[in-house]
Amino acid sequence: MTTRRHWVIVASRDHARLGIDAGFVMANHGRKAPLARMSVGDGVFIYSPKTTYPNGEPLRSITIVGEITGAEPEASDAIAGGFRRAARLHEVNPLPLEQIRKHLPVSRIRFGFFELDPAAAAAFAGLVAHNDC
Repeated sequence: MTTRRHWVIVASRDHARLGIDAGFVMANHGRKAPLARMSVGDGVFIYSPKTTYPNGEPLRSITIVGEITGAEPEASDAIAGGFRRAARLHEVNPLPLEQIRKHLPVSRIRFGFFELDPAAAAAFAGLVAHNDC
């Protein structure tokens, strides 16, 4: 049995919202390698530093959560030569950095994609659920 993993993808809220109705996530401007690390059933938290890219208002919050549903990365028509991964996503009330800082490896945000350890993922899930009440 494969252990469920959890990932953080960094994307502006407007870009991340594109994946909600279309049912996909992208990472690092359409790179395939990060998506290939994911498995069906893995959890995803999208951290949005801004409302829109590139000059939106600062947001610095978890804005979208979901689960990977696609078995493999697939070519994307959103970015020429880019890839996406099928996912079931939904928008949440923004969960600000101040509330998640102790669970988030802040230094990794700049990489745009990283795995969360299980304890941090559980804390995020609890905070998101409480924030959406």
